[in-house]
Amino acid sequence: MKSLLRFLVFVILVSLMVTGIYFWCNRQNSPSAGSTVQVPTPPSKFSNKLPVLYEVDREFTDLVNRVMPSVVSITAIQQIPQTVEFLRFFGDTSELPPQLGSGVIVSREGHIVTNLHVISRAAVVQIHLNDGRTFPAQLVGIDELTDLAILKIDSPSDLKPLELGNSDDVQVGQMVIAVGNPYGLQETVTRGIISAKGRRSFSETITNEFFQTDAAINPGNSGGPLIDLNGKIIAINNSILTEKGGWQGISFAIPANTVKRVFNDIRTHGHVIHTWFGVVTIPMTELLAQRLRISTRQGIFVYGVFQNSPAQRAGLRPGDIIIQFNGKNIYDGIDLKNRVAETVVGQRLPIRLLRNGSEKQVEVVIERRPGS
Repeated sequence: MKSLLRFLVFVILVSLMVTGIYFWCNRQNSPSAGSTVQVPTPPSKFSNKLPVLYEVDREFTDLVNRVMPSVVSITAIQQIPQTVEFLRFFGDTSELPPQLGSGVIVSREGHIVTNLHVISRAAVVQIHLNDGRTFPAQLVGIDELTDLAILKIDSPSDLKPLELGNSDDVQVGQMVIAVGNPYGLQETVTRGIISAKGRRSFSETITNEFFQTDAAINPGNSGGPLIDLNGKIIAINNSILTEKGGWQGISFAIPANTVKRVFNDIRTHGHVIHTWFGVVTIPMTELLAQRLRISTRQGIFVYGVFQNSPAQRAGLRPGDIIIQFNGKNIYDGIDLKNRVAETVVGQRLPIRLLRNGSEKQVEVVIERRPGS
C-alpha cells in the first residue's frame, strides 16, 4: 500500500513539473502587452523584377526626350492657279486646306528630311519646332523614285539633328518608336517592332523597298522618323496599308540607307544621281528553268544587254542568269532594280551568275544613269 502511495505522489509531482514547464515556455514566447505580432510576409515573385521595369521605363522616356526636339511638324500650304473664268464661277479659292506632315532634322545647318507627298504642290512650307518656333522652309531637292524631299530652314544655333543609322543592321523583331504629328497632334510617340523587311511599294513610281512595322502610323506621321533604341533614325515613315479607309495596323517606312543616299546626293549635287546596270531581264519561270535544264528558279534571266553599259563592260551576255548582286540573292527584276538603286557611281560590285549551267562571278563598275 505504501508503495502505491509513493508511486501516485511521484506521478502527481511529474505532472505538476511538466505543466509548469509548459506554461513558462508559453509565457516566454507570447507578445508583451501593447506589442504587435510580426507575421512574416512571403517574398513576392515580382518584387525583384520591379527595379528592372522601372529602369526600362526610365530609359525609354529618356530616349523620347532626346529625340523629340529633332522632330518637326510641317504645314504645306497649297495653291491652285486661277483664271478669269474660274473666279467668275467659284470665286477666290486660291488657297486649299494645308497639308500636314512630319519631318526630322538631320544636320546642324538646318536640313530636314520628309516625304515628297507631304510638300508636293505646296506654295509655302512652314516648319514648326517642338518648342513652338516656326520657320519658313526652302526646298533643297526631291526624288520622286523614293518619295523623299529635303528642306532647309535658317539654322538656329540650338538645332539638335538626329543621326541616320545603318538600316542594313536592322533585324526583324527589334523594337522601334515612331515620332510624328498624326492628324495635327504634335509630339505623338508610338512603339512597335520591325515586322518585316524588303516590302515592295504599292506604287509603280516608287522603286525602293520598305520596312514594315506595327508601330502606329497615321495621316500626318508621314515624313517623321522611325527610331531605334540608340536614338538613331533607321527609317522615315511613309505610308499605311488601308482597306476601305480602315487602318490595318500595317505601316511602311523608307530605310535609312536609302534616305542617306538621297540626302547626300541632293546636298552635294542638288539632285539625286541614279545609277544603272544596263540589262533587259525576264522572270525565271518553271518552264524556262526546264528548258535551260537547271533545278532552281532563283535568279533573273538576262534577255538583252545594252551597248556601252556597265553590264556589257562586266562581260554579261544574253542567256546569263543573275543569282546574286553585291552578295544579295536576286529573285526577280524588282530585286535587281532595287539592288542597283542602292549603289553609288563608281562602286565595284561582285555579280554571281549561271552561264551554261556553271556558276561564274564577274565584277561591275556602277555608272550614272544617262540623263540623270
